Amino acid sequence: MQSKFSIMRKYILLILSIIAVTFLVNSCKEPDLTPVYIHITPEDFVNCIDVSKFNETHDQNFDQEHLEALTKHDFTHVNVYVNNKNLGCWELPCKVPVLDVNSIDTSTLVLIPAFPLNGMTNTIMGYPFINICRQKLLLQKGTTYEVSQNRPKFIYSEYAKFPYFETFSNSTSFTPSSSSLNAQNLIPTTFEGKNVGEVILSDENGLSFDVTSSPFVAPVGSYRVMLEVRYKTEVNVSVAVKMSTAYNPYYAHPIAGLYASPDKWKTIHLDLTNTINLNHNGTGGATQLNLILSGVGDEGKVSRVDIDDIKVIFIRTA
Repeated sequence: MQSKFSIMRKYILLILSIIAVTFLVNSCKEPDLTPVYIHITPEDFVNCIDVSKFNETHDQNFDQEHLEALTKHDFTHVNVYVNNKNLGCWELPCKVPVLDVNSIDTSTLVLIPAFPLNGMTNTIMGYPFINICRQKLLLQKGTTYEVSQNRPKFIYSEYAKFPYFETFSNSTSFTPSSSSLNAQNLIPTTFEGKNVGEVILSDENGLSFDVTSSPFVAPVGSYRVMLEVRYKTEVNVSVAVKMSTAYNPYYAHPIAGLYASPDKWKTIHLDLTNTINLNHNGTGGATQLNLILSGVGDEGKVSRVDIDDIKVIFIRTA
């Protein structure tokens, strides 16, 4: 008769053999590389920020025009994450392939709207002033998930602050930089159903303008500070910030330009962070700024410059 030890040993060897065969069979199977596609369009990020409770959460008293301006961004790109895996930054519209999902468990989808920074299309940045929105989805391999079926909704972070906000509603915070009698200003008017600041450049009115905003205070140090400008203009417009610095108290630092866009409203996002941190006066954690806009028209031609909304936003980064 076989001993109990011998029987047990044969039983263990049998189990190990079954496990080894199962492993070999499974390892010979080709992995299922059938993707699921996530289809995202620019329309999925139109008015994607919910501002219905903004005044309450930010202790503000913005009117309806200011609140509507907070929803206009013209996002052109999106950062995509599935199950905490970064699938990259994509230009809209896009179809993003996802491989490592199954049809049984739900997946977590995170979309962060993004934009070209400083007007340069080779530098793309996710919008840093909103809270992350996570969506639980059942993604089926071989199918396409349309984000339009359940568009993400975002809210502004409670830490996002707006030290300067101009909508040109019946008034303007800009004045001519020059004291000349012929100096032009951004005049509040209504254009294409919007309250805008407008300059008409012509031989009769003057072929140039140079205007400065009222002062505002921005933080120094571990903050992201950005300027957003919505515009429709027939000439190029230069953007600068004037800072109170230790060596040049009235120096204007060039930031970027608004390139002529006569047929379409555009939004530009400009990063002020480095300019502020490199040039502030070195006293305290904040500095005073003025925005400067300037442009030149062509002789014998009438040119319009229309600015819809101007926002300066900041949030702490550390």
